[in-house]
Amino acid sequence: MEEQRQKMLEVLQFNKGFIHPVRWIDYGLSHNFRKVQAEELQECPDCKWRSFDVVGQYIYYSTLVSLRACTRCGLLFSDKRIDSRVIQSHFEQAYKDEVYFLDRRRRIFDQICTVADLAAVEGGNVLDVGGAKGHLLATLKKRRPDLHVVLNDLSQEACNYAAQKYGFRTLCGDVNALQSKAFKFGVIIMSDVIYYEPELYKLWRALPDLISKNGVLIIRVPNRYLLIRLWQFVIRAVESRMKSEMQDHIKFFNSEHLYVFSRRYLVTRLKELGFTHVTAVPSDLLVRNPGDFWRPLYFYLCKMLSILSFGRLIFTPSMLVIAKNDQ
Repeated sequence: MEEQRQKMLEVLQFNKGFIHPVRWIDYGLSHNFRKVQAEELQECPDCKWRSFDVVGQYIYYSTLVSLRACTRCGLLFSDKRIDSRVIQSHFEQAYKDEVYFLDRRRRIFDQICTVADLAAVEGGNVLDVGGAKGHLLATLKKRRPDLHVVLNDLSQEACNYAAQKYGFRTLCGDVNALQSKAFKFGVIIMSDVIYYEPELYKLWRALPDLISKNGVLIIRVPNRYLLIRLWQFVIRAVESRMKSEMQDHIKFFNSEHLYVFSRRYLVTRLKELGFTHVTAVPSDLLVRNPGDFWRPLYFYLCKMLSILSFGRLIFTPSMLVIAKNDQ
């Protein structure tokens, strides 16, 4: 047993984030920790500012990660980057559930496709960034067969599926693959993807070159910023310092995500990039079961509250941010 504890101590000393590794030995043993390469960020991944507030901490791939808030731009970001090979392997296996995409995300796809349909010109180009296996673009093509669509995803398996199943043009890779694109798109969709991009600044910088004049950008992200900040404020107020130092998760936060985006941050950032009209609206919800009537009702009420508040109040778990480029 002592030998196991010593080996776990070595793991904790190697892995990032464990300032007091001895305190985490039992936790590491019970969760089967392994040595994992990771890099610690010293600056905001967007504005490059070096002053942060610590919001909370969580365990991800045997690493203790802090969720930090940039004091300049307000971005919430994880301060560790797990070895890219580990993440690549993760995404080759994750998010391949056909039922999830075809059934549970049906209403989400319909809402995004309605926005894209209204925004796209006849025969226009559409790019789906992080489009997985192409189910969203397939839904859009049923409405608008005239559109020329391109799917981008980090997973080679997902890109191959989209090309073989639907005949879509694909662009496999990370943000660097997007920067290599020579032509522009009238509609760019980034649904539940930007919180995975480690090089966020590169993504923002690439957008003006990717989108055409009068083009529309559609972003879907979780709407959990205020919940996370409020919950962490309460936890830190009532818990002891020792218990806070052993925190292993952050309520309302998905540990796979690298960022938490507020409506204010996204609207401000997109306007800085030259988008002249930026609005945030409630996003439709996942379908739980065919007879579920209260979720559509809840979404309808949230839309009404958003309209009455001139877009300031969004109560759905996720939001759509729609930006138009007039330049």
